Amino acid sequence: MNMKITPLSPIGIFDSGIGGLLIAKEMKIQMPNEDFIYFGDTKNMPYGEKSKEFIRKNSMKIASFLYEKKCKALVIACNSIASNALDLIQKQFHKKILIFNVIDPVVKNTIFLSYKKIGIIATPATIHSNFYTKKIKRYYHHLDVVQMSTPLLAPIIENGWEMKKINPIIKNYLNHLKSIDAILLACTHYLFLKQEIENFYHGKVHLIDIQKIVVQEIKKKLSEKKLLCFHPIYNRFPIFYTSSSIPIFFEKKVRILFGRNVFLKHIFLI
Repeated sequence: MNMKITPLSPIGIFDSGIGGLLIAKEMKIQMPNEDFIYFGDTKNMPYGEKSKEFIRKNSMKIASFLYEKKCKALVIACNSIASNALDLIQKQFHKKILIFNVIDPVVKNTIFLSYKKIGIIATPATIHSNFYTKKIKRYYHHLDVVQMSTPLLAPIIENGWEMKKINPIIKNYLNHLKSIDAILLACTHYLFLKQEIENFYHGKVHLIDIQKIVVQEIKKKLSEKKLLCFHPIYNRFPIFYTSSSIPIFFEKKVRILFGRNVFLKHIFLI
């Protein structure tokens, strides 16, 4: 790695909007001493309906921005980016900085040995990439994988719709995804709907715990590289960047999840 990084260096996390906030929150639970910088591309959200070229171009700009902030690791907390631009980001940064994503730790997890048929709901960009199915089939030949594109979910979550309005949309999608053992929410935005999805299946379908699996992998790798921070960093608060004027719902979610001691900044990056 060319740049001087230490355990005190921050972790960079990025997503198309608020979805990655739940990954960041899990990081704070499992690694309470870590400092991080978050970037939500709220101006261009949702990524799930963008072209592969657009996703690759924009995600490289964000990754470069976080690299310049001297982050010790990049966490791609967006499935649409990971399934369409991971190779590009790895090619550019893999010898300079640790790179994590929300797909690889999940598909390599042995939890899949417990199931016969799983459902995957994701954005159109993730489904079209076929990234999940190819990865899962590489490790688990026995699994029957059913994918479904759910394009409405990420935008309505990002815009803070009331749950009573979202519930009928969830039910309409999931009615087409029955007779499964487990479900994978392959968009970090959908993690905000875990309770509603569990309610739909009445606890009979297992929701794969993406946050815990991903963050366990991050913690393990940081520890192996002697980059895990063991001491609290005083007078440093999480920084949240957005590419549009800070959306009210984005700020609200940040304050709920991380309290008042945070910095929110709008930057003209993209």
